[in-house]
Amino acid sequence: MMSYSKKDIAALALIEPVKANNNYIDTDALVHRAHVLRSEYFAAQVAALYDNTVGKYLRHRDIEAARNSLYAMSDRELHDIGITRSEIDRAVEGKTEMETVKKSGFWKSLAGKFIEAQKARAAYVHLMAMNTRELADIGLTRGEIAAAVNGNKKALANDNLAQPSNNNDHRRAV
Repeated sequence: MMSYSKKDIAALALIEPVKANNNYIDTDALVHRAHVLRSEYFAAQVAALYDNTVGKYLRHRDIEAARNSLYAMSDRELHDIGITRSEIDRAVEGKTEMETVKKSGFWKSLAGKFIEAQKARAAYVHLMAMNTRELADIGLTRGEIAAAVNGNKKALANDNLAQPSNNNDHRRAV
């Protein structure tokens, strides 16, 4: 084991000084940055609150003013701008075409699915009653009937996509 004197240690310290942790953290700058970010966040929240309350009110007021001015026009003036009296509300809201609303209740939907299932069952029974020659005439095999009834075209084995080997490039004999 080696022992060093104070003089040796001082000499070594001058040759290779000790590297101290010189990472200076500017806490004042970090606190200032946090305050700025907090201020920006609260400003954005206040702007969103304003837009949700006062902004909605202002938009509603503008829509009502436009609607009232259109209702005050005569039928001829409305015809000149291309709308009828019944289309005023849609025109003010920015909708261009008549939207059809198709609402079907639970029972109507259930009845529709039942009718579809019955039609599929009848088609299956009808195709199964055909003989092999009749099925070949319409391009089906007996194994493809279920896929054809369910509309699953990828499951068809006889899709007739392969070209015959003797097609002669559609040339005719002379």
